[in-house]
Amino acid sequence: MAVLNKKSFKLPFVDKEKFVLLLRLGLDRNQGSYCIKSYNNIEKLVDTISSILKAEKIVFLQTCSICGKDFPCSDCKYYESCATKDLPFHCVCPQCLKEGRLCEEYAESNDK
Repeated sequence: MAVLNKKSFKLPFVDKEKFVLLLRLGLDRNQGSYCIKSYNNIEKLVDTISSILKAEKIVFLQTCSICGKDFPCSDCKYYESCATKDLPFHCVCPQCLKEGRLCEEYAESNDK
């Protein structure tokens, strides 16, 4: 299993054809590292990265929508029932869920 941060991760050298495919699938390259700029083809992108890294499974860290912290899906109590687990999306971290920040953020957004 390979754990990647969607904001910046490294890949080994790939041939031109594979590099172009990665860019078409939604990766962006900046100073030797990659980041995800488009999620339109995320399943195909994950499969391609997995084949490049020769990893059975690729896991991306989630970014908390409330506090901005990166965390692994495996820390969440909803991991087994989540439809988007391990994909590079935003979510709410276990700490913010535990502290009830989600309810506070929702109430503040409705007050505006």
